[in-house]
Amino acid sequence: MTVVVINDTRVDRHHGCNSVMTAVVSLLASNGLKSVRFWPAHLEWQDDARFDAALAAARLVVINGEGTIHHNRLAGRRLLEAGTYAKAAGIPVALINTGWEDNGPDFLAMLNHFDLVAARDSRSAEQMALSGARVRVVPDLSLWHVNNQTSAKYLHPRAGIGFTDNVNRFKMLELMRLRRTCQGKSLSICYSKKNPSGWAQFLRDGISVREDLTQPALLAALLRARHELWQRSTHDTNAFIDQVANLELLVSGRFHACTLALATGTPIIANSSNTGKIAALFHDAGIEEWRGALHLDAEVVSEARARGWSASERDNLRAYLSSATQASEAMFSDLSNLATR
Repeated sequence: MTVVVINDTRVDRHHGCNSVMTAVVSLLASNGLKSVRFWPAHLEWQDDARFDAALAAARLVVINGEGTIHHNRLAGRRLLEAGTYAKAAGIPVALINTGWEDNGPDFLAMLNHFDLVAARDSRSAEQMALSGARVRVVPDLSLWHVNNQTSAKYLHPRAGIGFTDNVNRFKMLELMRLRRTCQGKSLSICYSKKNPSGWAQFLRDGISVREDLTQPALLAALLRARHELWQRSTHDTNAFIDQVANLELLVSGRFHACTLALATGTPIIANSSNTGKIAALFHDAGIEEWRGALHLDAEVVSEARARGWSASERDNLRAYLSSATQASEAMFSDLSNLATR
């Protein structure tokens, strides 16, 4: 029983995406679905004979939505269209691990072509349910991955404040400046290719050629920040998770850095990413709203370090992580049933 998984985000060299895909592979295998073919993120599937050949052998298509389907983006449309295409070929199709924000009625209409639809947060689910499709909430699969690693029982003493970047390059600079003010540690959730061009591509990913090349001072600051992140990066996802788990506090603008912090019990504060996904995550996890403050400064960081988690946050987080594991495992059991019906 071959399963085709579309939007394999491991090509992005991102520890959160690696964690999600590790969970997908493990959960499929534990439900008897061990023959899996992956279609990489960013690779067009339309008019590609390899894609059609993969579908011809498939009993199930699983589309990993992640943070792709928002604001009517073409990349999000392509994922939904792939589901429609597979369904037209008579193959059961599921959309999982999906964030959703500000998409139009044509996007919503395509949700009705899926046999199973799962949002990774309740706010996304509310918007997706406007389609009339039945939408379940299954928290991001990186939570399942960390919770099911024996090395993830992080009870040791913590030390220091860690800072990641943000997909918004201007917010990235703000976080890097704040890190220096607070004498924090720099962590990179992304890493580069191991070939000689990896470093240059890593730097290039943090700038806008059209806009930043006309502003030399801004360009220099961005390149310095990206180089610093590159120096701190690791290719080992478990090592990155351990770095997060060792902190007293993580300050971040990265959604998956936030999920990994929650999964390891690491107190966190964050500024917004390119959508409201971090605020939605914090809401569902039952942690206090101020942790997703729009403006972070040294005083906020110092206060957050001193406070740690409140008792209610600890209880809420424990319940959230437990329910995330249960919901993930139930969903993949249902996916197995779709493949065998």
